[in-house]
Amino acid sequence: MSRATRAGGSRGGGTPQGERLQNSPTYPRIVEIVTGSGITQAELGEAVGASLRTVQNWARGDATPKGVKVTRLLDLSYLVEQLQAAYTEEGIGIWLHSRNRNLGGSRPIDLIVGGQLDEVLEEAERVAGAM
Repeated sequence: MSRATRAGGSRGGGTPQGERLQNSPTYPRIVEIVTGSGITQAELGEAVGASLRTVQNWARGDATPKGVKVTRLLDLSYLVEQLQAAYTEEGIGIWLHSRNRNLGGSRPIDLIVGGQLDEVLEEAERVAGAM
């Protein structure tokens, strides 16, 4: 018996519960989205204050982030979401690793790893709003 059937099948709106569960956010999916945008697992670890092995465990679903690491991971996910409004996945990776005149000539990824995510988010929101 499937999880959706055990849980009562479909509910209003015609969308099976199993489909909703499949589309719900999970930490492995969030790690996949962030790393699929050109941020390596090592960079992700540096940005959230976790080791590479810890990020690999999150990606496999063997562990979940805790404390401030959750907030930082979700903030990075939001950053990627903003950039997806303007760029392809490849373009996001290029944007993150290229010098940016609006960030004082710094590379966004360097600022993110250095704890200055808010400035990068501001620029990403500006870029996304311009599209």
